[in-house]
Amino acid sequence: MNLVDRFPVPHPGPHDVALWRVDFAFEQTLAASAFDTLSVDERERATRFHRHHDAIRFASMRAALRAALSEATKIAAEDIRIAADEAGRPRMLDARMPVDFNVSHAGAHGLIALSTRRRVGVDIESRTTDFDWRDIASSTLTADEVVWLQSLDAAQSQHAFFDAWVAKEALLKAAGVGISEHLTQLTVLPRRVDGFVPDTQRPDAVQNLQAAWLQAPQGYAACIAWF
Repeated sequence: MNLVDRFPVPHPGPHDVALWRVDFAFEQTLAASAFDTLSVDERERATRFHRHHDAIRFASMRAALRAALSEATKIAAEDIRIAADEAGRPRMLDARMPVDFNVSHAGAHGLIALSTRRRVGVDIESRTTDFDWRDIASSTLTADEVVWLQSLDAAQSQHAFFDAWVAKEALLKAAGVGISEHLTQLTVLPRRVDGFVPDTQRPDAVQNLQAAWLQAPQGYAACIAWF
């Protein structure tokens, strides 16, 4: 059986946090053997996507996630049951040991974070240039972040906005709380030179979490968080 390839990604977090990148093979079909471990529900969900690329992204991430969970728990990949918790965060059912995971994908790449000792969150985004971050500043940034971004030139501010976006997403996904209601309470800019996300202003939900930006593929921003 062919598998969806996972590539280890270095990060400055704890050693028990595993992180992999998945590169999507859009030339595949959903009938590929790489997706043999998907559940009936996952297969049906994949077929409901209108765009082929979206279907392959979902199926690839689930297949790669199942392989990673199987390695961590020694449960066969096809026997793993995944369901969303009350906050909509996916979790593994019937695990023989505590295991937490988080996934994210954008464009041609996905990320999987996993730990048997702590909560994790991860986010990856394409650094698109076809929108103005100012249009969504009031719903995503703190006042201090807006002032700092406005001090940069257009290219720098666009680049930094995506740093902010992935950091906030990773932290809030690790915490397992609603994203939208906390974005403007969380300050992550300006970016520190050591790669770790600042903790100068945070809501209680993510007060004790740490996060760090990752070396992402060209044209992408990525961040991992842990507790």
